[in-house]
Amino acid sequence: MLLVVAGIGTWLSVRGGQPATPSIYGAPTSKAGAVWTWDGARYTLMPARGAGPSSNHADMAYDRKSGLIVLWDHGCAGMVMGFQGGCATQVNKTWTWDGGAWTAAPTSSSPTAAGRGAMVFDTGLDEVAYVNGAGHAWGWTGSEWQSVALGGGPGAFGVESGTASQTVAVGYDEGHHLLLVVRPTTTLMWDGLAWSAMAGGIDTPDGSTDGQLVYDGAHGQLVYVGGHATWTWDGARWERYDQAPISGGGLAYDGARSTLMLIQQDSSACDRTACRTTTWTWSSTAWSRLPIESGPLLPLTRTGGPALPAAYDAGRGLVVLFASAT
Repeated sequence: MLLVVAGIGTWLSVRGGQPATPSIYGAPTSKAGAVWTWDGARYTLMPARGAGPSSNHADMAYDRKSGLIVLWDHGCAGMVMGFQGGCATQVNKTWTWDGGAWTAAPTSSSPTAAGRGAMVFDTGLDEVAYVNGAGHAWGWTGSEWQSVALGGGPGAFGVESGTASQTVAVGYDEGHHLLLVVRPTTTLMWDGLAWSAMAGGIDTPDGSTDGQLVYDGAHGQLVYVGGHATWTWDGARWERYDQAPISGGGLAYDGARSTLMLIQQDSSACDRTACRTTTWTWSSTAWSRLPIESGPLLPLTRTGGPALPAAYDAGRGLVVLFASAT
């Protein structure tokens, strides 16, 4: 759910003092990423049917009106590794998931990424919304993205227009109907009419801005999972809890089982093709490892990459996890 841009790195080989010809990993025709579902007892790898999202960066949420998962695919589908590395194929496409297959939406417009963003179902708008780290928002009508005016946004509180250098995370508090843009020293709230600012934010001493912010319906709190601590928001203030290093996974609230869960790649348990995962659940004050026999297998190329998009499919009672191999 929330944005992070991950560099895979630049690989350099020297032959006679000259760099080798760059290699492309993840061709533009890369197959659709894997979709895993969680039913409260086990994970299931869904059969691949036709085309689908394939890049290394996506955001998704469940659309309560249509009963579909909406995914905005906006990363790289192919990376050049060599003397001049970078993205070979930039993707910008919206897809919907009906529980069995992906359908591409022929949109004429898309959101704009800036810093860490979030995709949520906004009960005030009554539609899926994407908000970027600069406080700009778009709503999904079911067939198109439309810009949503938020009246000034974080720019009025010191964040430069179009940037998100001070933004840590974005989330939606369903209990208080407030959209939050969280910064290290300030929490900004949108109540549907105007922004307001509250003193105090999430302290990230390591400078990390890759945390995730998800609403925990069972405990009525927003939960932010950072690199070294978990923070909860009760509508008025933040509270900090120490944690094991569990950031970087797919974070979602499982509505059928009233549990906030995080699916984390276990980089210490990898073979030549994939890495295993560990699933954690939140008790409102601490994380516990879920004792299951096996979880999703994630491609090796996911190591160090963006957080896995995860969302609860209320129509089917399943948590859905998307993992691209790019």
